[in-house]
Amino acid sequence: MGIVENMNDTHVNDDERWFDRADIQQVHDLLTNAGAESIWVKRLVPNNNSKQQIFLGSDPSDLAFLPLGTPQYKAPKSQKKKAGPLLIRIPVPWRWVTPNGEFNAPNANMCFYPQYPEVRFSGFLQGCKEGPSELMGESKRGHELNRCMFFGTVKDSDGENDHVVALVVGASSPAAQYVLDMDTFEKGHICPVFYESKKKVGEFSILEEALVKIMGKKIVPWRRLNSGEQIKPYIAPNAPGLTLEAELGVGENAIPGPDFDVWELKAISQKSLERRNNHRVTLFTPQPDLGWITNHTQAEFVLKYGHVSGVDENGKPNEYYFTSGDINRFDESKEGAKLNLRLVGFTDSKNYDPNGMIALYDKETGELAAGWSYLKLLEHWQRKHNRAAYVPYIKQGSGGSTTVEFGPLITLGLSTSFGLFLQAFQDCKAIYDPGDKITLKNGSWTPHPRSQFRININDINAIYQRICEIDLRTPETMQEKES
Repeated sequence: MGIVENMNDTHVNDDERWFDRADIQQVHDLLTNAGAESIWVKRLVPNNNSKQQIFLGSDPSDLAFLPLGTPQYKAPKSQKKKAGPLLIRIPVPWRWVTPNGEFNAPNANMCFYPQYPEVRFSGFLQGCKEGPSELMGESKRGHELNRCMFFGTVKDSDGENDHVVALVVGASSPAAQYVLDMDTFEKGHICPVFYESKKKVGEFSILEEALVKIMGKKIVPWRRLNSGEQIKPYIAPNAPGLTLEAELGVGENAIPGPDFDVWELKAISQKSLERRNNHRVTLFTPQPDLGWITNHTQAEFVLKYGHVSGVDENGKPNEYYFTSGDINRFDESKEGAKLNLRLVGFTDSKNYDPNGMIALYDKETGELAAGWSYLKLLEHWQRKHNRAAYVPYIKQGSGGSTTVEFGPLITLGLSTSFGLFLQAFQDCKAIYDPGDKITLKNGSWTPHPRSQFRININDINAIYQRICEIDLRTPETMQEKES
């Protein structure tokens, strides 16, 4: 459906107040016809309007299922303490849907206030030819309790989330009453909309049922491509994680989220499925966006700051590695390390300078060799989800006879934030753990970059507000660990 250029506003026209009569079927039809594969809803309260904004979460990772843009920050001109709260804006491609068509909200953005922390939806009426001004305008019905904002994401031709389609209904509408009666309704939270809900009490139930079906089975590793094609066997290093997703039908379920339902899936290698063992988990793998490295090749960086890891028959280096051994972390002084790691502009999890960075400085010259700006890291972090399920596995055999078995001891991480990640980094629980390699082939260096930030599974309570440990054999004995 194309974008309609129409100056009429059905939200103001008394003869077109469809939003006060809409039932859940009309909401479903309007959004799915606009391309949404699934629908979420936020019940609105009196301070949710165009002036006071709409609270949607505590951290951008709460909205990981939305196509959030590049975080932007402008330092306030006033240096006074009353200059206002620190604000990072994150654009989001948003379209309002009405019976008349779809209408761009070009100034829609998420306002992230790290010190609270809160993420609020703003700018959703500015520049929009036909938005829900009657229900969302601060001087109109923008203080009405129990209005409901429905929204869903639309994918592009490559299967990536492209934009959001949304609509708002009045408190007296049948659709709003449907929301208040849903099993999945939670005050103050974004809730999934199910028409024939089979969801049990408890947010883990859908994933639990799916995992129980594959637990304890020796599975030949495989992967499912976006096209639906299956590759089996698949024995690359990332095979266990892709097998877990494939077994759970990821890519075919109609509930949005990074992986399955509301959960991001993490396959964790274990020595035994009968006990929980420590294991290092990769959080994300961003490349640096600041410093000397941005004007030089990866090979030049590794040659300058890495170490020889292989030689040819004449004793000449033909392989270099750049690893954590080449870096002095906080308070370290390794003799062979050429770089010093620093966390710049950080005070605590709620107080940090958006212009700050994780930095690697040349130990001899003090030059910034490589840096990851907080805004760049936040852009990666906001794609993570605020619910992660760590699923153990053991791999046996080799080649075509390889099998993967998933175990019952699941660890759940709930409610993360970018500030918690920075704090964990300051506390040396989350670490920069590079594995960049270059090899000499036909007289030139071939790079194999691996820039990764990782954390031990035993330390993940540092980046989540809640940790739950579950044994799928006896799920009623869920243990919650305080962070």
